[in-house]
Amino acid sequence: MKNRLQRSLRPGQNLFFLLFLLFAAGGLYFSLPYGLIGMAVCVLLRLVSLRQETERKKQVQELMDNVRIEGGELQPSVAKSPMATVVALATTGEIVWANDAFAELSGQFNGARHMRLTELAPTFETRWLIEGKNEFPTELRMGRRAFHVFGCMVPGGAGQMMMLHFIDCTEYVHLRDEAETRHPAIAIIAIDNYEELMKNATDSEKSAILAGIDKRLSAWTRDSGAVLRKYDRDKYIFILENAELDKLAARKFAVLQEVRDIQNHEGVIATLSIGIGKDGDTLAESYQYAGLAIDMALSRGGDQAVVKNHYTFEFYGGLSEEVEKRTKVKSRVVANALSQLIRDSSQVLVMGHKNSDMDAIGAAAGMVCAARVKGKPVHVVVDQQHTVSSDLISRLETLPEYKDVFISAEDAMIMCDFNTLLIVVDVNRPGYVESEALLQSINKIAVIDHHRRAADYIENAVVSLHEPYASSASELVSELLQYLVPTSGILTGEAEAMLAGIYLDTKGFSTRTGVRTFEAAAYLRRAGAEASDVKRLFQSSFDQYMERQKIISSARNCGQGVIFALTGEEIDRIAAAQAADELLSIIGTRASVVAFRSGADIAVSARASGQVNVQLLMERLGGGGNHSAAGAQLKNTTPEEADRMITEAIQGYFADRETETQAEE
Repeated sequence: MKNRLQRSLRPGQNLFFLLFLLFAAGGLYFSLPYGLIGMAVCVLLRLVSLRQETERKKQVQELMDNVRIEGGELQPSVAKSPMATVVALATTGEIVWANDAFAELSGQFNGARHMRLTELAPTFETRWLIEGKNEFPTELRMGRRAFHVFGCMVPGGAGQMMMLHFIDCTEYVHLRDEAETRHPAIAIIAIDNYEELMKNATDSEKSAILAGIDKRLSAWTRDSGAVLRKYDRDKYIFILENAELDKLAARKFAVLQEVRDIQNHEGVIATLSIGIGKDGDTLAESYQYAGLAIDMALSRGGDQAVVKNHYTFEFYGGLSEEVEKRTKVKSRVVANALSQLIRDSSQVLVMGHKNSDMDAIGAAAGMVCAARVKGKPVHVVVDQQHTVSSDLISRLETLPEYKDVFISAEDAMIMCDFNTLLIVVDVNRPGYVESEALLQSINKIAVIDHHRRAADYIENAVVSLHEPYASSASELVSELLQYLVPTSGILTGEAEAMLAGIYLDTKGFSTRTGVRTFEAAAYLRRAGAEASDVKRLFQSSFDQYMERQKIISSARNCGQGVIFALTGEEIDRIAAAQAADELLSIIGTRASVVAFRSGADIAVSARASGQVNVQLLMERLGGGGNHSAAGAQLKNTTPEEADRMITEAIQGYFADRETETQAEE
């Protein structure tokens, strides 16, 4: 009714001119000259409108007469065709001609003319025709029905016109949507810390813990019409339809929090990881996706759900700290595999992340030690113009064993061959390594990292030691060295480099430290590392101190215990990281975020004290890291844009936290 009234009141419509004429006639009562002028204008506009209408009809008729097909003219064929057809102006979408089939499907009959296509189908647009395509990119919704639309541009006397053909596909779309919602998804559910929960527990306590987990899982899946079966002591398989999966995802997989209510007599809290595979072409492919998803969830610290489809991962939960694993079995297995790889390779290249820090260089030094003891040529790939570890690199280069060890990515590309081994340390994302081209050029790759795994991780690694609970990559490398080389084979400079890496990522052994962190530090101390020499590497210059204070002075409170500092100047990365650490020491601060210019980009460094997961916060900006330390790089971004993006990311993170809390309640 509203659309009809709007069309009736348009210039060119009879009702419009009738109202205009009555208004002018009413003007005669107040002023004869103005009333006569109004009536004259009304008559003139009506004559112009009638003339334009006649011209339009003539042009459309000429257009339809000029378009022919074999065996006769198109217009009679199209007018009687069961396929709905429309001729409309490409500029405005105004319908100038429609056959009976279109009038019937639109419900407009004679009223379809002079309407705009967007009035019938709000999502209609003409970009696809302008680009030379002949099919609308998606199904076009018109009321409750859907259509495939085909068309072409036709030159007309009044400008470009388009001829469109509508094919009803409502039933097809309904069946497709139903098939997609009923397509099965497969999930693997694992108890993250089964060994810790059952350690020193009595048989009755073990039964109570497992019964409590089973009860919560059964209640969570009860209304979904799904199949839940336990197939191992700590694993379940869960099969459900996509529509039910969407409902569980909308509630942020509430069972993750429900299971955390269970704990053993030592206070160890039960946590779950859920890996879900969906949209696979076969059940086997969906199950494969579920396996990749559960591996991703566990590698990110557990206590979360990960959904994997053809193209990407989706993450839910992951707000808790990683749980330290006390077994070193995996380190021993990886050490044996890595030892064999080094022996079978012609040479070894070691590479960290861009803008390498002391943890990356320290871990690289440990791998140089392993390769040297095995008698293999070894080099570290690093951009010495863009590193925050210049002092550590300079100290290592004074050692005779490190002559010409540090090389550029270009030199590494020249010297690598088919049998080269590349060891990637302190990073697991292809886009963040020192040289992505080198990574793609080598087929034997080992990865050693402690950051939570992101969706775009290095997939083709022959050997991977990925432990998000570890404090640093240097800690992991020092554990490997215990199985790879004798303690006497480690140079004092190498031991101090690895200890510096641990010292950096633990902020002087004050955060993210576990039993194995101190064991690694003790091992490096036995290998000759001096704590006093390591601390001297962390002394800052006067300029760095002033830069740090300048950043801190620009900080503001974003609420929720988050302090945010932004500067449009290029500053030293070490100063920025130290500023983030210093801001975290303010009373009531749960997280700090520091952003600064880095060329045309904005670099972001974030720190947290445990209550905020800055990795999830930085992933909103395309970055990553771990629970308490993370970062991101905003490409080609101005400080103003960065301010808006980071503020929105902070607000979005806490909005999701609040939504999850409400869902749990």
